[in-house]
Amino acid sequence: MKSSDISITSFLTLGMVVLFTSLAATVSAQEVDFVLETPNTVVAPGETFVVSVLLENLDAVSIQGIQHVVSWDSNLLQLLSVTLPGDLEGSPTPLALAWNAPPPAGQGGDTGCSQWWDGDDLEAVSFGLVIDGEWTQILTPLVQMEMRVLSGASSESTTFASPPPDFTCGWLGSIVTDTRGNIVPTISQQLSVQISTLPAPSPFDCAEASEIVYLSWLEPLLYDSLRIERDGAIIAEIAGGIGTYEDHDAELGSTPTYRISGFSASVPSPPSACSVTVDGVIDAPDALSCLDNGAGVLLSWQNRLPYAGLVISRQGSFYQTVAAGTSTFIDIQPLLGIPVIYEVQGVIAGEQGAGSQCQIELPLPEKFFIRGDVNTDGQTNLSDPIITLQYLFVGGEMPCASAADHDDNGSLDLGDGVSLLSYLFAGGSPPALPFPTAGTDPTPDDLGCLEPCPDLDCGGNQEGDECLNSMSIGLGITNFDTTNMTNSPDPYDELNCPSTFLGQMVQDVWFEFTAPTSGTVTLSTCYPETVPDTDLVVYQGQCGALEIIACNGDGAVCTGEVNFLAEIPELSVTAGTSYLIRLGGFATEDFGLGTLTITSD
Repeated sequence: MKSSDISITSFLTLGMVVLFTSLAATVSAQEVDFVLETPNTVVAPGETFVVSVLLENLDAVSIQGIQHVVSWDSNLLQLLSVTLPGDLEGSPTPLALAWNAPPPAGQGGDTGCSQWWDGDDLEAVSFGLVIDGEWTQILTPLVQMEMRVLSGASSESTTFASPPPDFTCGWLGSIVTDTRGNIVPTISQQLSVQISTLPAPSPFDCAEASEIVYLSWLEPLLYDSLRIERDGAIIAEIAGGIGTYEDHDAELGSTPTYRISGFSASVPSPPSACSVTVDGVIDAPDALSCLDNGAGVLLSWQNRLPYAGLVISRQGSFYQTVAAGTSTFIDIQPLLGIPVIYEVQGVIAGEQGAGSQCQIELPLPEKFFIRGDVNTDGQTNLSDPIITLQYLFVGGEMPCASAADHDDNGSLDLGDGVSLLSYLFAGGSPPALPFPTAGTDPTPDDLGCLEPCPDLDCGGNQEGDECLNSMSIGLGITNFDTTNMTNSPDPYDELNCPSTFLGQMVQDVWFEFTAPTSGTVTLSTCYPETVPDTDLVVYQGQCGALEIIACNGDGAVCTGEVNFLAEIPELSVTAGTSYLIRLGGFATEDFGLGTLTITSD
């Protein structure tokens, strides 16, 4: 409380009463009103809400003294806090202030009109003030009360009002005086608030597309009817069970607030509210998230509008389209080891709207190997211990030291080579795990592999299934069949070929092409014999450390029935240089027979 406030336990000090009564020599012909307002006229048990006390002074009377009381039913409502003149924005600065209210908001006590703060039935906030200077404001906030509906309250209407005068405790009624000492006639308005145990429609969402606002909600029970308001004005009353409404009359450039209430047996529910800016743009899907679900990146979102379909982009380029009503998508070929941004946009009438984005970074896969498979060819045979012994004694190459560490003790010695020979030819102990299938080192060390297996089958059994066992091809036509191929984990990025609809690279096959001459070549699957919708990526470098140099999803010159096949024209190549070509399907259903043609330009 400010230093100018007067702390009392009774309603008004004797000085305040004398002040009002002595100044009140005549009655003014003008009038002011005490107004009560709340943004929520329907409230639920346990809910908090605010009631504001304002002085409406349409004649701009020069006000100096005010006293007033606001009461309520304490069997239904509890006062939590009070904001007083001087602390309330737009209120006058008091020269003197006296007030009281029930504890804990006020002091209460047993003097004055103590029945207003004894916790029984009628309770009230009382206040009186002398304004420092003249006050002619048309609408003046005086007091703000934070109220709570008691949790056990039932559905009924309750009223805030000013009680009639009670001379036994010093309450003379509401009084306003002007600067000349005249009493200004007052009218004290009442405020009715409906307590409702009926649950509100929830969640309630509003979104906009092309100047149409789409409202959607869920009904916790089947209402008889619902009322929809825009900025406080009723715009529709509809039957229950519909769940959606379109507002075609919202003004472009506005940000309206919508409220919806359900009705059952004429009892309204508390309202739910939402706001939206009407800017003519198709609003984005809501609550987009991207998570690693083990099978890839799971995107999930909420559709706020009746989209005809949705477009998914990755790293700023088109990635996939999904059907209307879809709210999840799994990227089964995610980019690894880098931050990746996904965006989802809704489509209405052929127009893409604003997008929601999420970002995720998946770690690079662990390095797999098979203990004993020293040359990482997917097999364990005589060549493996020979490589180990050559490395130890004549300085030969060591493709995978972890695989050569037969006993997994973290170091290489003669015993590792001998133990592997013994296992292969004399029934000795098998290599330590991971064996006989690929896996990670159960006791990590610094040995490692120059070219670890790209996946758990270490190249698989089918030629071309992985980078490490790519098929060598030359100029001309190469037939392929991706039916039994697996998905490779090697990263690719459509930023190298934007707007070509590079897809998911499903069931990909690998080729190695060595350029016979320097110049340019064209790679194409644009032939009717190709069944799947194909994607092409060309790399340079070693498996596990590849660099993308070209890619394509839909070839620009592919026409007619083969419009979704891939073509990379005029790729610059250098004689004697090897290039790895990765060919996969656009989506999960795209696999099968086809032809890849490489021509010299």
